[in-house]
Amino acid sequence: MNKIKFFLQRVYRLTISFNKQEEIVWRELKKLHADADWKHGVYEKDKYIETVFEINKEQVALFLYMVYDGSFHCRVKILQNYPTDVTTDLFILAAHFNNLLTNGVVVVDVNNCCVEYHQKRDLLIPLLYSGEIYDQLIRHHRTSKDIYAAFQRLIIEQEAPAIIIADLLKQKDAKRNDEN
Repeated sequence: MNKIKFFLQRVYRLTISFNKQEEIVWRELKKLHADADWKHGVYEKDKYIETVFEINKEQVALFLYMVYDGSFHCRVKILQNYPTDVTTDLFILAAHFNNLLTNGVVVVDVNNCCVEYHQKRDLLIPLLYSGEIYDQLIRHHRTSKDIYAAFQRLIIEQEAPAIIIADLLKQKDAKRNDEN
């Protein structure tokens, strides 16, 4: 009986208007935050949520979750007010990440001297699979932590972008081998 109900719910969601689809995903995003009791703020008019999550052991970041233009968006500022003398290396490191990432993009904003990680997903996926909202938040958060650590290493240790990426790939391979 539950399978039929689930199937009919999906069919219904596919047939409703685009605005109603966005509204359903928006409601589910708000419900997820309320149920999880995360520290967050909801901005109803602009349809976005600000949530504070840890990005490393001593640092928190403001994560933004939005529903607009037929997509579910996750954003976080990785760096704010970076020193301008490392701009070229920031672009190189961002390009390395963008070549590796299957979802999302790392953007260097030279006008505001910040680096941001933005991930978006077509609205139909979280519309049809309610657990996908939570899964995307977790994927975005985990990837953000790796990106943050890499950019901190670039800024603080002044390590070359290629070495940072090589070390990150080695860590991921070692972790994957440990899991198998």
